[in-house]
Amino acid sequence: MKSIKLLAFLILSTAVIAACSNSGNKTNKSAASEIDDVSVAQIIEDLESIPTPTTVELMSMINKLGLAYLYDVTNSLANQENYLSTKQKALNLGVYAADLSYDVAYQRKAETEEYLRCILTMASDLNISIDADKISSKFEGNIDNVDGLIAVVKDVFKESQYILNQTSQTETALLFLIGSWVESAYICVSASDLAANNMEFLDVALSHFEYAATIIKYIESRKDNADFAEFYNDFTEIMKQVEIYRTDKNNSEKFDGVASIIKRMRNGII
Repeated sequence: MKSIKLLAFLILSTAVIAACSNSGNKTNKSAASEIDDVSVAQIIEDLESIPTPTTVELMSMINKLGLAYLYDVTNSLANQENYLSTKQKALNLGVYAADLSYDVAYQRKAETEEYLRCILTMASDLNISIDADKISSKFEGNIDNVDGLIAVVKDVFKESQYILNQTSQTETALLFLIGSWVESAYICVSASDLAANNMEFLDVALSHFEYAATIIKYIESRKDNADFAEFYNDFTEIMKQVEIYRTDKNNSEKFDGVASIIKRMRNGII
């Protein structure tokens, strides 16, 4: 089934699309040089073709490698009340979506339900129209049914379509993407000590890190915007460190060069 790369735009998609991972070898389409010249729908279409693991694919890989669940790696739900601005809410909506993916991958049902409730509340705060009662009911009823969870995603897609198709929501979508990527990367680097010298893990980690290059393309036209300037610089530095790391994936110091930036970015977001 076609993999849906909606890391930036669907509130629940990062938690349920691990079963739709067969498009990993597609060639990435050219990202628009100016984000304002394309619609959100076009951005989604571009993201569908990026050959990188989705958040759940990344989390599932960590799980399949037999790595233990890290109880203190996700963002505390208690922090939700601290996010007051639209920027903070959009970033941490992405963070919590990645955390939800992690819990789903490890079948942490209690945590999954808690993070789902948090996500639905924050989505409402951002004026993203989702029928929370219906989505929660369907999600809970299909927690062990992958096809059922995919159907839930389609419902979310339909109910939030009017938001996602408005270019005026692009900045919120991009902030969501950044938050989700950073949290996914943070969970990845946190698990790295448990997967020391595991080349399969390191290959997946590198693929996720390299996705930073695509994020740069989407925020480049906003690099002078106060909300995006620091992120642009951070992602640019990450790619420099990724190039160094790619030359020697067995060198833990080179991995740490990427990890240190990711940890700093994550601390600044949550």
